[in-house]
Amino acid sequence: MHRYPRPSRQQTAGHRADRARRSGGVGCALAALLLTAGCGELHFVPSPFTPQHVELIYSAQEHITVVRWRVDAAAPVAQTRFELLGADGTYSPIDFNQSVFAGGVIACTDGHGSCAQYIVRGKYTADGARPVQAVHDVYGVLPGVVVKRTDEVPETISFNSFFRPRNDIVYVNITDAVADHRPYKFPRPFEHAMWDTAGLCVSDAAPSDVSFSPLDDTGGFPPPQPLTDAGIYCVGTRPVPADGGDSTLLQKRVATLPEIVTSGKTYTPTVERSPIVYQIVLDLEIPVPDRCTEAIQKIEDLVQRYFGKAGVAVHQLPTINLSGDPVYPCSQSNDRVIHPTEIAQAVKQLITTLDGPHQQFHFMYFNNLDAPLPNALRNSIQQLFDTFSASPPGYQLSPYTWLFSPLGAAVLTQPRLEWWAFWVWQAPDMNFEMELAGYVEKKLPYTTQEHDPTEPVPLLDPSEVAQHENDWIKICTSSPPVQPHGELPTPHDIFATSWQITAADPPAYLVTLPNQITVDGSAFTQADAMVTYQICTRYCDDKHPFVDTAQMGQQSWKDSDRCATEDFR
Repeated sequence: MHRYPRPSRQQTAGHRADRARRSGGVGCALAALLLTAGCGELHFVPSPFTPQHVELIYSAQEHITVVRWRVDAAAPVAQTRFELLGADGTYSPIDFNQSVFAGGVIACTDGHGSCAQYIVRGKYTADGARPVQAVHDVYGVLPGVVVKRTDEVPETISFNSFFRPRNDIVYVNITDAVADHRPYKFPRPFEHAMWDTAGLCVSDAAPSDVSFSPLDDTGGFPPPQPLTDAGIYCVGTRPVPADGGDSTLLQKRVATLPEIVTSGKTYTPTVERSPIVYQIVLDLEIPVPDRCTEAIQKIEDLVQRYFGKAGVAVHQLPTINLSGDPVYPCSQSNDRVIHPTEIAQAVKQLITTLDGPHQQFHFMYFNNLDAPLPNALRNSIQQLFDTFSASPPGYQLSPYTWLFSPLGAAVLTQPRLEWWAFWVWQAPDMNFEMELAGYVEKKLPYTTQEHDPTEPVPLLDPSEVAQHENDWIKICTSSPPVQPHGELPTPHDIFATSWQITAADPPAYLVTLPNQITVDGSAFTQADAMVTYQICTRYCDDKHPFVDTAQMGQQSWKDSDRCATEDFR
């Protein structure tokens, strides 16, 4: 350490000391003139070029001294040079190009005057002295003020380093009190290096085979590839001195971040919209043949037209005309009956060819007489109803039995038949078309969606399972709540925060969804299970921390019940 004593006198470079004193006398004479011109107290105001607020800051970390001062004049302070007090008690011109790190004269960042910085190696002191003076081409020597601040600080640079999500960039965030200390701002260049390690980063030097590269303004650089399986590295950084000498090396231990795939799946149980199977049974009494033919044609046309608007396949079985005498096609007889076995067999045979287990059959009986049904006909219809009490194996057949007739056929027939629907009807009926259109719009198609809550739902498809064999997976969010589930060695629920993917027991979950069985089309609301999940492919343990979706730091992806922030996706 060197201590620079206060000189007995100051002189301007290139001039004798007595010349400087005479110059100072001119200033005093001017001051006296000002004093005689007024009656107030005389105040001496520093020249705009006089060094003020002089600071000496010694960095024990870098073994350098930062010399700083301000002047009121605007940068670059024309016609002025600055001098530094030396060990021999004399002043020498300051060459800012010789500053160990960035120096010079710039506009102060607070917007007032100019700020100057000059850096020397070692510990520079000037107790009670004026370490900096200005020399102006016109005003001569302008001594600076006595040191305002002398500090010895343990640290002037520090940094944090970390991988960016996906491990493609390493960032170096530097805090540099030499380069940036308001209102002084003198950025200095840095260089970096990176090497893998199995332990701590405490050496004073980087390994001999490591080379340094300039650190750009972004503070980021790509790591060496390929990344090691351990994923633990040392990052070194150091300022680049202008004099080519040594500089302080700082090191940080950094770890790769978990490498994560984020995705989501929506599970929708099969939605079954039942096709329409129907059969018209005509039992009309219309003495006028033309009107009879017209009524039959209209019934068939309307039913076919509006069932066709239900948005599903429509299958019409042959129309049965119980009063189909060749001469009088709409003439009822008391011995008329339907053949329930033949009708039931035709229906059941047809539905076994259709997709989906939930099937429907519309039995549509039309009678225009306001009278009870004959016993034989009533009994044959009841037999048909009884036949549909059992569905074909693997199917759930719903019979929809319609009675279209005046009130007497429904009320006076004894014992009464349990029709699914009874519409008061006569031939012709002006309301029939409107009511049939309304029924189709509100009720059809009958829709079914059901899920067995004990049936596991696969979380990944087979190709994803093969791609991520032995990786780790966790569920991030689900609606409604789901329960992770495994099948090996026996069916069991999984309560671990994450679990391993295997082809033998692919990831799955259990979920309970509302079942809807042959509900009206207009009342149906599709049920889904929406799940988001993450797969960790590398660096999943407690040596590789991450930031979760709540912006909180977590130590281990595998052991945390939280998922990584979207930056990792």
